[in-house]
Amino acid sequence: MYGTFLPEDLVVQAREAGFSAVAITDKNGVYGAVRFCAAAEKHGIHAVVGVQLTIEERDDLVLLAKSPQGYANLCRLITLAHEHGPRDLPACPEDFLAQHSQDLVCLTGGKDGRFYKLVEGAEGSQYRRACGWLWRLQEIFGKENVYAEIQNTGEVYDARLMHIMAGVARQAGVPLVAANDVVFLAPDDLPVHQALVNMQTQVHHRVCHARESREYFLKSPEAMARVIPYPEALENAGIIARQCQAMLPLGQSHPPVFPVPPGISQDLALAKICYKNLAKRFNPLDLRVLGRLEKELGHIRRRGLSGYFLLVKEIHAFATERRIRGTVRGSAAGSLVLHLLLGGVDPLEHGLLFERFLNNGRLDMPDVDMDFDSLRRDEIFEYLMEKYPNQAAMVATVSTFRARGALRSLGRALGYSYEKIDRLTQFVPHFLRSNDIRKAIERMPELADSPLLQEDELLWLAEKISGLPHNLSVHLGGMVLTPGEIFNWSPLQTSRKGIPVVQFDKDDVEALGLVKLDILGLRMHSALQAGVELLKKKNIRLRLDEVPLDDPATFRLLRTTDSVGIFQVESPGQRQLLGRLQPRHFQDIIAEISLFRPGPMSGAMVEPYVLRRNGKQAVTYPHPDLEPILKSTFGVVLFQEQILEIAHDIAGLSYGEADRMRRSLSKKAPRAVFQEMEAAFIKGCLKNGYDNPTSQALFDLVASFMGYGFCKAHAASFAHITYQSAYMKAHYPLAFYFGILNAEHVGSYPHSVILNEARRIGIPVFSPHVNHSTGKYTEENGGIRIPLIRIKNIGPKYCDKILLERERGLFESAEDFARRMTLPWAARISLEKAGALNGLEGAWDVPPPMFRDPVVTSPGLSPHAAR
Repeated sequence: MYGTFLPEDLVVQAREAGFSAVAITDKNGVYGAVRFCAAAEKHGIHAVVGVQLTIEERDDLVLLAKSPQGYANLCRLITLAHEHGPRDLPACPEDFLAQHSQDLVCLTGGKDGRFYKLVEGAEGSQYRRACGWLWRLQEIFGKENVYAEIQNTGEVYDARLMHIMAGVARQAGVPLVAANDVVFLAPDDLPVHQALVNMQTQVHHRVCHARESREYFLKSPEAMARVIPYPEALENAGIIARQCQAMLPLGQSHPPVFPVPPGISQDLALAKICYKNLAKRFNPLDLRVLGRLEKELGHIRRRGLSGYFLLVKEIHAFATERRIRGTVRGSAAGSLVLHLLLGGVDPLEHGLLFERFLNNGRLDMPDVDMDFDSLRRDEIFEYLMEKYPNQAAMVATVSTFRARGALRSLGRALGYSYEKIDRLTQFVPHFLRSNDIRKAIERMPELADSPLLQEDELLWLAEKISGLPHNLSVHLGGMVLTPGEIFNWSPLQTSRKGIPVVQFDKDDVEALGLVKLDILGLRMHSALQAGVELLKKKNIRLRLDEVPLDDPATFRLLRTTDSVGIFQVESPGQRQLLGRLQPRHFQDIIAEISLFRPGPMSGAMVEPYVLRRNGKQAVTYPHPDLEPILKSTFGVVLFQEQILEIAHDIAGLSYGEADRMRRSLSKKAPRAVFQEMEAAFIKGCLKNGYDNPTSQALFDLVASFMGYGFCKAHAASFAHITYQSAYMKAHYPLAFYFGILNAEHVGSYPHSVILNEARRIGIPVFSPHVNHSTGKYTEENGGIRIPLIRIKNIGPKYCDKILLERERGLFESAEDFARRMTLPWAARISLEKAGALNGLEGAWDVPPPMFRDPVVTSPGLSPHAAR
């Protein structure tokens, strides 16, 4: 919250100003480097990557990378600054500079640099300290790599100090370089910069000072020559730019090098595992399966991705060994190779398309999203961090300004009262971009009389900061794994929980071609595993991944819509759709999950599908040639994979071209891109013998469903979990409800609903009790015992205290409990009202009503239960 522009904007304006090169030097980071380099490559500008690094005593140096080695050293120094300084005030110890100085150009920095400060505060003979600092920098970085930076930004004493600094630098034998801190792109944006700094001081309570001059903008070469009358300084800027050749390697894949035994390649190692598992899972084998496997392995081999797939297999093997449930979601479920490595739904049996996951038109790294037991997901992260030190870190998430947040923060910066800020933002939607506020005021009735209409300055500032970053946090589940040291790619910061985080978000990581592992948490996995563990204690071995997908009891349960707690199909709307759809096959569950989405529902796809599925409407096809593609969905275009098949089979496009069309049209591409896709599709149809009206109609069909189609592979992977949870509920309801309750917040319903569901089918539910309950739900005499922690005013602290004391012996009476336990009066009353002292001598026995008293337990929970 300092600069007022995005890296892409800097590049565009640099080109328009006549520069052939421009440098980006974020404060203690390279946050914008990837976007900057991508934009520079696009616009033909030479990109120089650097940093404004804070060192000890709060002085800054500007370091520029001359080579990939220099960039790696840059990343190391930034990491050290974040390690050694306070959290909000990074500072790299000077001792580390010499250790990582290779291939770095050092500029003395602007007004925050030590050279400027020494000159500013010195007179006459005292300039020797400034000379000494320049010589010290030459010792560290080499004489040829140190330049005295001079600026003239129009502030008081700038011109005089510039001449003094030039004289001191010449006395020390250090060359000059002309520079200009670019804080905003146009002089009129000074108030935007000042508002951002005020946000830092007023909202985040940081020590930060705004610039006062309007001259901190990107000046043209001619303007720079007018304000800095030192030709050699201007010439040196160009020399430095030509020396700095550290462009980031974009548009290439950089998978990690997975270790394999000597004498065997990664490709062969992957193929051996796949063929070994193929013989186990497909018996007998047929040529269709073998052909699919060879096709996938060939594509993976050509892309150099075998190591990546072996890594995914290693992660899954680690989780399996430790009984951490895990599955693959998304388009990756359409890969036979991943099915052989990880299990899950059979992509051939369910018609899943590998090309939706990987195809020749996509050069980015594949995206394998893995769901694991939420309660144990951190074990996966810890394993990878330990297994691949200095290679693994979490991906960052960059939060940008949206309308409501921008207005509230700017209001604070402008000194508005909280009451006024609340009044201004009361009806502003959370999703709105801050540069769309004026349009929203015009079209939204609730904003028609908004006091925002009188806030011209506030609205102007909000428009200016739209899309600017304001916060760096940790991605929910994204982890990056680099080939070689991670410092070759990014510096590291440490989250508040001590987790290493790169300075790039997921889009930057993908642009660099690095492996981003999406290791996500799924509470249904936690619930299913808890149920499996309970059954194991009863000597019942349930292998959910091996249960048949045609179990009559499971589908009977789904048809009755008794699906509370079942993954993905428990909401009232989903239960209604289940009742109408009456699922009898696994394909029906895939369809149900895909239909209950905003796109299909708004696209009027649900009604014809349900009617046709139940034989109440004739199945028709938009064109007879589409029958093989749409037969499984009764003539309705439901899945993204069907879009790809139409483009491939009907229009003759490659799967890569078809997928590019899908991605472009689903993201509402510009009109020019849309027309290009339309022309390619129709040209292919005409080539395959279709007339022009038919070709146009087929494209219109594809384009109209592009935004509605759902990824079938993702639906199938989720449908598998839906089926497994329904199977457990149908056959082992006690284990099912037990798992749901112990996995904390699973699904849509509070624990009170789950407990009443259990009682409804005859499972006993026992009140929490000081002599029987623990910190979790427990199985007891074929029923469920509610834990103490669910009682209002009994948090983890008092629950643990009761359990620890109980280890010395059960509580014999209310008096014994009161004597042994020192609890607040509110906690003691809550225990009594919840029936947790029932049966103890001298205690008031509480009757067991239904679960609906929010006073006794935490919200949504019931205090009592019947034996």
